[in-house]
Amino acid sequence: MKNRYLVLTVMTLVGSPAFAEAPPNPADLRRVTKARESLVPAVEKAFGPRARFVQLFGQGREMLAGVVAEVPVEPLGTDDLPLLAIVRYAEDTGAVRVVAPEFKYREARIVGQDVALLDGAGTLRLRDANGQERLLAEQVGGDLFPTAKGDALVATLKTGVPGPHETAVGIIDLKGRVKVLADGPGVDATPSISPDGRTVVFVSGRTSVASFFVTTVEGGEARQLTNVGLENWMLFGGPPKEFVPPPVSSHHMEWLSDDVLRYNAGGGVFWTLNVRTGHAAADVGGAK
Repeated sequence: MKNRYLVLTVMTLVGSPAFAEAPPNPADLRRVTKARESLVPAVEKAFGPRARFVQLFGQGREMLAGVVAEVPVEPLGTDDLPLLAIVRYAEDTGAVRVVAPEFKYREARIVGQDVALLDGAGTLRLRDANGQERLLAEQVGGDLFPTAKGDALVATLKTGVPGPHETAVGIIDLKGRVKVLADGPGVDATPSISPDGRTVVFVSGRTSVASFFVTTVEGGEARQLTNVGLENWMLFGGPPKEFVPPPVSSHHMEWLSDDVLRYNAGGGVFWTLNVRTGHAAADVGGAK
């Protein structure tokens, strides 16, 4: 899910020292280049010469990619995103196959042996290998992130409160049961769940600066991890050196351990975050 508050926070930082000092990790650049080599011709063959893949969903050997019918001529607003068809991409072999050919989805994630598909109306369904679907939940905003066991996923939820910036974080199991884990004032979004299934990290604007918070699958009291003590006016003219940028989405997050999360902070720059201590740093990798 894209939301204006978090996106504007990231846009404020583009070109700032926080990003200039952290070039993309060469390994990440190689992965993107390799994905494009397989996806570009496969997408053109399946959907026509105007189609483009615009988003990778997930990490690991098997990922999903979102495809637009054509790139819009005019720039779209932050919340006005094009609907996608979905293909599956195998990083090790480069194989690409169509999963959902209809241009009707916002997001998709692999969950166990199945694929979770979120349509433009906020309805989340689970599709099995035979193409059979069943309803999981409605009023889902996005930011899908499955558990390591593939038995549930965390997501941003629409709260029903008037206004575009009122969202919550919840967990949805494969029986369609939804549990709210965090619902502070304003935006709670972009959740990710640790490999052991115990810790949920998300981004909140409740302190006026988009920051990481942590809670549990039981929905315990949320604790702020990053940007403690900062206020939005402190970002004017460039962020202070202690500022930790938020992620651009949940689709480019991966856990290096039960305690350490790696995420895309924008511009292809990845950061690591220790969810116990709150320590964060740019992950620039080696020169090779």
